[in-house]
Amino acid sequence: MKMSMPVKATAIAIVVWIISFLIVTAIAGEFYGSIVMTIGSILVYLVLALALRSPSAHDFYVAGRDIPALVNGAATGADWMSAASYLSMAGAIALMGYDAMPFIIGWTLGYTLMSFTIAPFVRKSKTYTVPELLEKRAGGWGPVRSVAVVMIFIMSLTYLTAQLVGVGVVFSRFLGLPATVSVFLGVFGALAYAWTSGWKSITWVQFLQYWVMISMYCLPVFIAGYYLYLWAPIPHFTYGDLITRIEAREAAFGLPAWTEPFVRTVGGGKGPVNWIMFALVLMLGTMGLPHILVRFYTVRTVSAARVSVGWALLFIGLLYTTATIYATIARDSFSALWGKPISEVMTTGWIQKWLPTGLVKVGDKNGDGILQPAELVFHGDIVVVGMPDMFGMAWFIAPLVAVGGLAAALSTADGLLLAMSTGITRDIYKRFINPKATEAGELLIVRILLVVIGFVGAVMAYYALKDPGFAVYVVLLVGWAFVFAACSFTPIIMLGIFWKRLNRYGMLLGMIVGMAVALPYVIAVGIFKAPPLELFGDKISTIGWGLVAFFANAITAIVVSLLTKPEGPEVERFVDSMRLPD
Repeated sequence: MKMSMPVKATAIAIVVWIISFLIVTAIAGEFYGSIVMTIGSILVYLVLALALRSPSAHDFYVAGRDIPALVNGAATGADWMSAASYLSMAGAIALMGYDAMPFIIGWTLGYTLMSFTIAPFVRKSKTYTVPELLEKRAGGWGPVRSVAVVMIFIMSLTYLTAQLVGVGVVFSRFLGLPATVSVFLGVFGALAYAWTSGWKSITWVQFLQYWVMISMYCLPVFIAGYYLYLWAPIPHFTYGDLITRIEAREAAFGLPAWTEPFVRTVGGGKGPVNWIMFALVLMLGTMGLPHILVRFYTVRTVSAARVSVGWALLFIGLLYTTATIYATIARDSFSALWGKPISEVMTTGWIQKWLPTGLVKVGDKNGDGILQPAELVFHGDIVVVGMPDMFGMAWFIAPLVAVGGLAAALSTADGLLLAMSTGITRDIYKRFINPKATEAGELLIVRILLVVIGFVGAVMAYYALKDPGFAVYVVLLVGWAFVFAACSFTPIIMLGIFWKRLNRYGMLLGMIVGMAVALPYVIAVGIFKAPPLELFGDKISTIGWGLVAFFANAITAIVVSLLTKPEGPEVERFVDSMRLPD
């Protein structure tokens, strides 16, 4: 059977990439070989994107509605896992232990709920974007669509900033540049795929990226497990003894046990109530992310939308079950340095490699020449990419892991860039300004906006990386994006599907009130470090507060809808058409 043109082009690009890596390494050495490895991966994805290019707006916006469920599931997994899951989640758990577990619990359960509460109904709506879906549910009332676009920008720019921070971390290690500079290089990779053919090229590129990132994510864990004798036959079943050793070491320094719950501050909050709210917000936010919801527009049938969520959950689970092992091994590595002379610590291989990036800092606050736990500070996002260095693995393992990290960050950045640019073009420009715009003119505007939005995201990532004390910036930034999704889209979409009485005024005011409750709190507590509010005796984190905003949205939408007139029979028929099987 003959290979299709995209498969053939990608295969050739991979072969050229590997040969180039071997030649450059043999001639110029490890440093330039690492650069070829990381930059070459971006070029391979670009080749595939170019091979799939299409002038059709139908391909650009919804991939021609022709993506198989398995492919869509893997692409969704790649889109979802992002820099937060690949680079940052393990770092958050390594630093905060039990108190960071809501990231895994909330994000995973959110997909389970999405499979039967939202995914098939969104596909059945036969719309192109989330704002278009909400406008149709509001009886064609334009203000709902316009406000929905604003909501997309608030959550997606936050999310995009986190991805570019992750790209900066990866590039800083292998290009020898500060992470604050590297973000501007990384944004061009994300723009290249989205520029070619929108969701069609992005989906197939992300399908390839998933397999790259999951294999590269697991590789150093298995190698480190071998060093630590964690085989039975894989580390997933044998790392309990390692946790015991870590906690014994920490007890010697008077620190609380790593697995002890509710003792560490996450996002400004602390305690069991905050922990539960934290997990629920991430769960609800999962169901309202526009760059994930658009995935259900690209599959062939309604049942394929549901099946693709199942595949995505399986593919995501492969990474999430490995993240805690990363965290444990990393915790063991950096805590092993406590109590050693500062001079010895400074000559440790992985410390030397990461100090120039500005993402690791070693001090001697009490002047005793001995490293105390508080005197080793590092950005949580280096845990995954830095693990090969911590164990002195073969030099080419680190760039391989970086290739996976770039795939994770860039795959999500692609989707976010496209969600925002199409939000302005299709949902604002074509809907209100120039309804007669040609496909060519429409796509030109999308591509211009991609560049503008990408640059704005890079600037925001630059300032995020300038905060050296924020050790888990990527995962927290992503958490804020979930807050904004949970307080804007999730209640409205769920009510719109299952409650016919919801009307346009309830939808509009629900989104506005939800965001008005969430955004000031995130800015005040998360950015300006204001003291968090207390609820049932617990300090509520910026992410946990999203549950308050979620209910503010839902209650406002219900009350306003009951106090104003219902939508007409046309909207009721539309709701029925989404809910009834074909």
